[in-house]
Amino acid sequence: MSRLSYTVHERECEAAGIDPAHVRRLTSRLARLAREADQIGLTIFGGSGTGTLRLKDDDICPAPDSNATHAGRLVLADISEGSWDGGDGGFVEDENGLNRGE
Repeated sequence: MSRLSYTVHERECEAAGIDPAHVRRLTSRLARLAREADQIGLTIFGGSGTGTLRLKDDDICPAPDSNATHAGRLVLADISEGSWDGGDGGFVEDENGLNRGE
């Protein structure tokens, strides 16, 4: 199996007062879960304070009316534990050289 793909930004962890090793352990677990979800055809989506597991392929279980308001991807589970946020996931480096999210 290939190596998990993730990056822990140690300077940002230190600026936040959080141990980079702790962040690395959490990140590794999240990356492993993301890989497992992908292998069975699921996408992990976060937004509006909750997380969901959604079907990646709309053709497997299409909405009855593709023009309907509720024609999005099938949600197989929702998670209200923790803190979730969505968006494009972009980030840039600030004037101090620290990464800041959108």
